[in-house]
Amino acid sequence: MVGEKTTRRRFLVAAIAGSGSLASGFGLSMIRASSAWAQATPDQTRDLAKTLGRMARLLYPHDAIADDVYAEVVDGILSAVANDAAMTGALDAAVSALNAVQAANWFDLEEEQQIAAMTKVQGEAFFAAIQGQVMGRFYGHPKVREFIKYPGSSVEFGGYVNRGFDDIDWLPEEA
Repeated sequence: MVGEKTTRRRFLVAAIAGSGSLASGFGLSMIRASSAWAQATPDQTRDLAKTLGRMARLLYPHDAIADDVYAEVVDGILSAVANDAAMTGALDAAVSALNAVQAANWFDLEEEQQIAAMTKVQGEAFFAAIQGQVMGRFYGHPKVREFIKYPGSSVEFGGYVNRGFDDIDWLPEEA
């Protein structure tokens, strides 16, 4: 494989395999959920939702995607972790860590400072868990799938070789 030309198919296979291992490592163990959210005040939940929404927008920026899609992603995450003490702790740790990096409320910082703070904490376990949750829910959202022109499953049509392999128009031509 060394020295072989990377094709679109190889890239997609590698991306799918990598995302599968990421999901199995973080996703299932981190989305189970805790009564702590039931005890949280509305202000705490709102602040967390705002922070997660902003993180989602910075992690997966698409100017053409409305804020309500990001809000739906965050709502899905918060609902999924409503009874998961581990993920609740991870979300709280994320907010605390982001606020501690700049000694200010992370949400109120300029975008460059927010990104710098996220870069400083990106090695933490909570960051990978949140990133995985946001990625899966964001790119699984029907409006995002429509925006990126994901054609859906092709197994029933003989696979992507027979349906959709070469029908995107936004990649540059190969040199």
